[in-house]
Amino acid sequence: MQAIDRLRYLEELFLNGVAHSHGQAFSIETLLDILIVLYDECCSSTLRREKSVSEFVKFGKFCMFFCMFKNKFS
Repeated sequence: MQAIDRLRYLEELFLNGVAHSHGQAFSIETLLDILIVLYDECCSSTLRREKSVSEFVKFGKFCMFFCMFKNKFS
């Protein structure tokens, strides 16, 4: 599939929404849940010593703080 075709397909999925994606797209809530689980696993893993995992955990700390701060004042 060429890049322009892939872009059109992704745009169609986005515009039609998750309900009409026939299982080919995730909601924002699902994606956030996935990231939270991944963050928790990386924090308690021995893989944390690896540079990419350590950087993800640092990034995740900021995102988790931002999400909690936003939810508190929403």
